[in-house]
Amino acid sequence: MEKNILIIDSDISLKKVLLKALSNSKTIIHSVSSISEAWVKISKNFYDLVITDVKLPDGDGLELVEKLTEKKTNTKIIIISAKNNLLTAIKANELDVFEYMPKPIDLNDLTIIVSRALQKKNKTTEVYIDEEKLPIIGNSFAMQSVYRTIAKLNKTDLTVLITGESGTGKELVAKALHDFSERSNENFVVLNMAAIPKELIESELFGYEKGAFTGAEKTTIGYFEKAERGTLFLDEIGDMPFDVQARLLRVLQMGEFSRVGGRVVINSDVRIISATNKNLKECVEAGIFREDLYYRLNVVKINVPSLRDRKSDVVLLSNHFLNKFSEGKKMLDVKSLNILENYSWPGNVRELENFFKKISVLYTEEVITPDIIKEELIEYQENKITIQNDNSISDSMTRHLNIFFEALSKNDDNTSLNLYSKLIGEFEKPLISKTLEFCNGNQIKTSAILGINRNTLRKKIKELKIVLKK
Repeated sequence: MEKNILIIDSDISLKKVLLKALSNSKTIIHSVSSISEAWVKISKNFYDLVITDVKLPDGDGLELVEKLTEKKTNTKIIIISAKNNLLTAIKANELDVFEYMPKPIDLNDLTIIVSRALQKKNKTTEVYIDEEKLPIIGNSFAMQSVYRTIAKLNKTDLTVLITGESGTGKELVAKALHDFSERSNENFVVLNMAAIPKELIESELFGYEKGAFTGAEKTTIGYFEKAERGTLFLDEIGDMPFDVQARLLRVLQMGEFSRVGGRVVINSDVRIISATNKNLKECVEAGIFREDLYYRLNVVKINVPSLRDRKSDVVLLSNHFLNKFSEGKKMLDVKSLNILENYSWPGNVRELENFFKKISVLYTEEVITPDIIKEELIEYQENKITIQNDNSISDSMTRHLNIFFEALSKNDDNTSLNLYSKLIGEFEKPLISKTLEFCNGNQIKTSAILGINRNTLRKKIKELKIVLKK
């Protein structure tokens, strides 16, 4: 049966590629470059597939798509866009289009998606998007996977694990998942595992009854009850104590829990989103994170890219932060942008944000010049280097060796000193001893932190005559 495709875009290469790829099939491809031309075509013909850009000369392609879906036809729609932000991905998904593809487009991928679209049924729905709730800034290619995953999850309650370096914006992603979900009118509650003492995490999560422990003067609800019918975001989940992990797993499996010191079973309707900058799979292998809990949390995984992997977003973020903290009173010199883009930003978006907080407060100039940017970045790097040098193990070792060799006579026979083994031993013994002490003697945890095999650890303990505390 003959298929009709309508392309609404100024890029004629799309039509050429599809004509060549679909030459063996019964497919007719039409191409227009504006919404007005598209409506003329659509009013006269039925199209099995419409491929449209978002930015068109005479309007917004998403508005055309919305009107097209209201017609309740079986037309499938593919949206392509250079406006690669979260809102575009969310809108595309809410309109229930067949696929959303950010530019630049891989023409090979487009051909595969078109072939699939011509074989499948489509369905339509209405769009409900609040543009003021857009929480993430950036339209880089690296962020497109994040946006598309968020968009696809907005009608589900699936558990999500967000990974990424510190400062990448994992909490913003969690908030976006909540804001664009059906739980958006309920509470979004955040608990950072690394920010509270480990012995308090259980009572913070599940609450406690009066008299449950010393100081429990009244019954107190925990984060699960605070987040009821909403979303609970567990940040730094890799720092959750092993014994508490079992209780969290039960809530995920059974949907119920009891307060600390209580017997009443409380039903829980909470969506769990967690985040970590650790490799939880390695933590599982090391025996410090439950494997069953890992798979419960890792139903859907979203990795947030580092800022150095999304350099094209540095300009957008810089302008946003400077405008925010200076209340629109300052602007960046164009030449400053190259400097900002070429800096590595090891602290990611958080570091960039703090950088512009400082700039906004310390400088009265309306235009932030390259000299200002250079001066502040150099000062930051010098301070960082100074801090590292002051506490550097390498520097301490160098000072130690300087004293050692100054006291050593060049005229003596020093060939039997076995210096390398002795110094390595001096370093290894306190390193392993302190790590064992930190892990309360748990050799599985110790080997994981040290990054060595458990058998190697046992051998070192024996060789170095480390006394294990009972």
